[in-house]
Amino acid sequence: MRLFDSGLHDDKQSTTGQPADDRRRLKLKIEYDGTEFCGWQRQSNVRTVQQDIEEALSEVLCRKIAIVGSGRTDSGVHALGQVAHFSTDNLLDEERILRGANSLLAKDVRIWEIEEVPASFHARYSAVGRSYRYRLLRRNRPLSRRYGWYPECRWDDEPVREAVRLLIGEHSFKSFSRARPGEEGYICNVGRAEWETDDDGALFHITADRFMHKMVRGLVGALVDLGRGYINGDDFLELLNRPERNGATRVAQPQGLVLVGVEY
Repeated sequence: MRLFDSGLHDDKQSTTGQPADDRRRLKLKIEYDGTEFCGWQRQSNVRTVQQDIEEALSEVLCRKIAIVGSGRTDSGVHALGQVAHFSTDNLLDEERILRGANSLLAKDVRIWEIEEVPASFHARYSAVGRSYRYRLLRRNRPLSRRYGWYPECRWDDEPVREAVRLLIGEHSFKSFSRARPGEEGYICNVGRAEWETDDDGALFHITADRFMHKMVRGLVGALVDLGRGYINGDDFLELLNRPERNGATRVAQPQGLVLVGVEY
């Protein structure tokens, strides 16, 4: 897929995230299977979701487009409702942009919706909540291996359910996260946390105002260790109530994690 050269302008924005002029701001809703991607964020010499979408939009709009996502997902992590935005002076209607971009994208990524939004909208900073789910498998299921993690152990769901209820409210999740430049504070307000079981295994649902780097996968790692008896309930409370360092828990594998949606 070709990119347009420097004779065509980039999607430049001011330091406040506002368009640098009166260009249209467009919001995207995106779904992708993260298996073959090295995460969301554009990087050198690897395939990323951001890069694929930017190249498709640049081709359709005859300008070099830069998109801003609601947040970064890691290699192997999936999304049902990732959100991004960009600005453009091209007046092509949203439906034609949508059809054109999707015709250029590979089958593991799709833009489901494009809508014009106010210039003040920002995919990341306007978000008030994000929802994730994580799939755990009780058996090594070949047809589910892309979308769930089999931890090669049995676990007891009851102590896990009790621990998950403790996540509701405002806490520091430093114990469950990994340090990343620019991230600090680690305080997140969790509005929903549920542990749902079925014949295949378990689904962990969580909604919060923000998420730190690898926080959900760190929580799942700790919950599995609790369920199989490697740690007890008091140990889990210690991790939650007295966080002292990043990486106090192991990180679950990425393929079980899905960004379900973003709230504005």
